[in-house]
Amino acid sequence: MFKLLTTFMIFFLAACSTKVPTRYYSLHALQEPSQAFSLNADTTLGIGPVKLPSMLNRKGIVTHKVGPAVQVASHDIWAGRLKEDFTRVVAELMAQSLGINDVVTEPWNTRFRPQYQLQLDVQHFSGQLGGEVRFKVNWVLSGNYGKEKLVSRTDDITLKTDGDGYQAYVSTLNALLMAFSEKSVRTTIVNEIQKQTENNRH
Repeated sequence: MFKLLTTFMIFFLAACSTKVPTRYYSLHALQEPSQAFSLNADTTLGIGPVKLPSMLNRKGIVTHKVGPAVQVASHDIWAGRLKEDFTRVVAELMAQSLGINDVVTEPWNTRFRPQYQLQLDVQHFSGQLGGEVRFKVNWVLSGNYGKEKLVSRTDDITLKTDGDGYQAYVSTLNALLMAFSEKSVRTTIVNEIQKQTENNRH
């Protein structure tokens, strides 16, 4: 009996000593684009509201497995709230790409309402470890302090991770946000804001 108890204690202590450490991750804006546009200095842009898939609303990083199955990491988790980090990074990327300083996120001060507002309804922001990661978002750009819908479209971008771990996975999510910023800004948002600016001058 004593020998059995001793063996159990050895296994118990070994298990405790090999406890898996928790790793924390955060979204962040990648380096500034090589070509930034320069809008009027008084241009203001608000980011929000932002909707993310409900399954992503948790601390553990969510990835896809085969078929409809998903996996929630127990030791690889977000350092903050994913939605808040997502919104912050989009705002930072838009400021970089548009060349403006006044990019704010919801909720903004009731005494200040941005002239333009970018709403995002994210359909996909996930993928497979070591595989493809997808970002699909329906977005709307409004003008006249949110009263006038200027343009709406859907962007669907997929990138392949360059590694099998969560570090590579989160890096791919960051790259997807950068790709979205460059694509949407260069093809649509700048043109719409410039068009509105010209119309207001006449």
